[in-house]
Amino acid sequence: MKKTILALAAGITMLLGAGAAQACDRGTEVCSFQLFNNTSVELESFWASPPSVNDWENDILGDRTLAAGRTMSIDMSDGRPDCVYDFKFKFADGDVVEKRRINVCRLGRYTLNE
Repeated sequence: MKKTILALAAGITMLLGAGAAQACDRGTEVCSFQLFNNTSVELESFWASPPSVNDWENDILGDRTLAAGRTMSIDMSDGRPDCVYDFKFKFADGDVVEKRRINVCRLGRYTLNE
């Protein structure tokens, strides 16, 4: 239940913020967005991979975590021309949330909610 609510809330927040975000040209610019953990649980891992990739790639957070109530800048400049990515989030309480087909070229902020 928590996973469903979290995924729906994140998707709604992403859609509402998309209009205000500036698009980035993946070939020439740094493409980044603000990831806001608006939950009560620490985010331990975050993966983003194009839908054409069969497996999740490296954890973007690496050794870092994103504490509840905190924001972090996420750099999506990986040299690919792709704008659409699938996201996977793993929280300290064991919850895992996946969100599909996020357009990072139009994304200025992505909020995780409970």
